[in-house]
Amino acid sequence: MEGKFNYEKMRKYPHLLGEDISVWDRFIEQHPDRFNTVDYDVHVGTGIAALHDEEPTFDSQFRSLTMKRIDVIGWKNNLPTIIEVKYRVGLDTLGQVLGYRSLYLRENPGILGIPILVVCNTIGQDDRYVLNQFSIPFVIV
Repeated sequence: MEGKFNYEKMRKYPHLLGEDISVWDRFIEQHPDRFNTVDYDVHVGTGIAALHDEEPTFDSQFRSLTMKRIDVIGWKNNLPTIIEVKYRVGLDTLGQVLGYRSLYLRENPGILGIPILVVCNTIGQDDRYVLNQFSIPFVIV
């Protein structure tokens, strides 16, 4: 399988905002051969049903808005990697990447495992320790 976008710097990335854009740009510059293609803003999970009996279109839109969103899936030789891009890593990042991987694997049962990667600008000593405890690789750019 391949991603929808070439793995290259873009003027605008789907779903990436603020300082995360410069972090991702630097990662691409420093690791130009890491992936062949990428997908951005990959929705996983079922989302949340609308709270009231709304129109089916509204319910569908609400579910879509409340689904989890993977920043990037990088593809190299048809193998995916889930990537979370953060300017500053916190403990919430651990929950995000583990949750994204679980939901992605649930929706893609033919895949036996999928690596995850955190790309960041800053990571504190405690957060570095916790990511290492869970064997979650990270790259500081």
